[in-house]
Amino acid sequence: MKRSTYSLLEIARIGALFLQGDQLEDVMPPERREYPLRVANSPNPFAVGDEIDFVEDHFNALKRVLLLTERIDPRRSPLTALWIRRPEQPTHGEVMVAGSGLPREGSHIQELWPEILRAFSGLPTRWDREGGTTVYYPIRNSDEDLVGVLEVSDNVPEFFV
Repeated sequence: MKRSTYSLLEIARIGALFLQGDQLEDVMPPERREYPLRVANSPNPFAVGDEIDFVEDHFNALKRVLLLTERIDPRRSPLTALWIRRPEQPTHGEVMVAGSGLPREGSHIQELWPEILRAFSGLPTRWDREGGTTVYYPIRNSDEDLVGVLEVSDNVPEFFV
């Protein structure tokens, strides 16, 4: 009997069921969450960034779910990542936690593109692009606020893994 392969959207939906948005929201300690807001008006363009510290329990729990999500369908071997918006500049985002590898876009702070912005508005989005497919799935906290986006991608070039 031949088993069917799960779609990336279904893998993302299943993974999102086990991701706790409250953990993503609180993955950084309070003093680090406030830091970007305090230095946002700094003339130094590098003042905001690389100032990340994690709450270990939350980070490990999220990482574990991402790694398990990647194993839902071993024939696909997708990569997963959790994106957040930057508090000081909501048009920009970054990967807060990644599964076994980084997404194509890397880990730096960057301007968000239309497909991921759609997921940040609450709509799951599929992006068929050159070399593979990416799905973005909204992540909510216990208050039903959008706090991040789960990315599930296949066929990621080797240099990003």
